[in-house]
Amino acid sequence: MKKFVAALLVLTMVLALAATAMASCDIKVGMFVEFKRDSAAYTAAKSGKETKNVVQKGSRAYCDKICGKFARLIVNEKANTKRWFKVEDLKQSEKDSTRVVWAKGGKGMSSCEKDRIYLNPYTQVVGLYVKVSGHTNLRKNPGMKCKSQAVVEKGQLLKLARHVGIDDRDVIWYEVCYKGRKLWLSRNFICRGSNYAFKFYDKDGNRVYPDFDI
Repeated sequence: MKKFVAALLVLTMVLALAATAMASCDIKVGMFVEFKRDSAAYTAAKSGKETKNVVQKGSRAYCDKICGKFARLIVNEKANTKRWFKVEDLKQSEKDSTRVVWAKGGKGMSSCEKDRIYLNPYTQVVGLYVKVSGHTNLRKNPGMKCKSQAVVEKGQLLKLARHVGIDDRDVIWYEVCYKGRKLWLSRNFICRGSNYAFKFYDKDGNRVYPDFDI
């Protein structure tokens, strides 16, 4: 009987550890996460050297890359600060009503990096308009290396299409509709509010307030 109880306890512990491991690997690219505890950043995905950058428990960040047991997070979007953290220190952000996971785009899409084009998880904003914050190029594909197809001026309204992309500098681009074409606008040229959230509009230029930012 004692052996049976001991074996049962061992099995329970193994199952609990397995469940924890599965949960810790559930973080995906494109997901907003929160820190389970005060966590120190790592110098690289495969490095055990910690830096002096410590993020407090409960802080919220955006996951833009996964490498094994490490996740690269944008911990300060305004400064585009990216740091590596252990996946086990993270959990899905409870502030999001839905799980945010980017699915790969459809077949036949031409891109500088096809595997870095995704369906926009924020379906609420697809079809809304954003305002260009300054003189910039709309490109054929996401990335500064991709050919410019049009030039737009500050204040231009552009309709958001279905896809987002990440270029070789890890800058996010949005697919937009422009004169019957689907082109790409850098995230850095979208007007934002005082809280650094994007501003959205209808086709007539009236402000629209979706459930959450992109």
